[in-house]
Amino acid sequence: MDGKETLTMKKIILITGGSKGIGKATAQKLNQNEDYIVVTCSKTEPIFCDVRHYDHVKSMIDFVMKRYGRIDVLINCAGILGPMGRLEDHDINDWKDTVDVNLMGTVNCVHQVIPIMKKQEYGRIITFCGGGVGGDDIPIGFSAYNTSKFAIAGFTEVIAKELDFFDITINAVSPGAVDTEMARQRWVKGGSPDKVIELIEYLITTNKHINGKFLSAKWDNYKDESFENKNLFTLRRVTK
Repeated sequence: MDGKETLTMKKIILITGGSKGIGKATAQKLNQNEDYIVVTCSKTEPIFCDVRHYDHVKSMIDFVMKRYGRIDVLINCAGILGPMGRLEDHDINDWKDTVDVNLMGTVNCVHQVIPIMKKQEYGRIITFCGGGVGGDDIPIGFSAYNTSKFAIAGFTEVIAKELDFFDITINAVSPGAVDTEMARQRWVKGGSPDKVIELIEYLITTNKHINGKFLSAKWDNYKDESFENKNLFTLRRVTK
């Protein structure tokens, strides 16, 4: 058995935005599991990747595939808060850049890994939706960030339907307030990322039936059978 075959007996987990915040905390926790090989990338990691750029993502994916031969899990943590304040006061290019990083960065990565996961007949994908998506109220002053996160929720559900007949799941995680640089930029007091990581671990290991959902790490009992209801825990218009 050669080195690559030995390595690929373990799950290969790719985390974007792994140099700080939730991405870094998740990588550190998953690295404690000897059944995983965790690969992180960011604009400051040894594996450099600016997810806004499709060619950067392709180079990163090619590197991981050449070294390990597979990608079992993709966790899309790369993201920025973007401009703060009212829309008319923003530089429109900063607004677009936020959507490029948060939404298109996620799309670029998912687009690259789906053919790989289909070929290996297995895959787990995690996206992130914060910014008040699905909550009781939308915080003002972060329109670019909020818009990108709403879009990711919709993207996640649509792609899940496309992957219905494969052993590939994609789910969006709402982390809640976690003590990160982004939370401090919003003057929000955050807590531990433990519940977020616990949800991610469940979705990439135990879970086989939850797909296309938008899950709160703080509030949702995701181990409940009600998650099999296709209309629950998705973005839906409430009429009653």
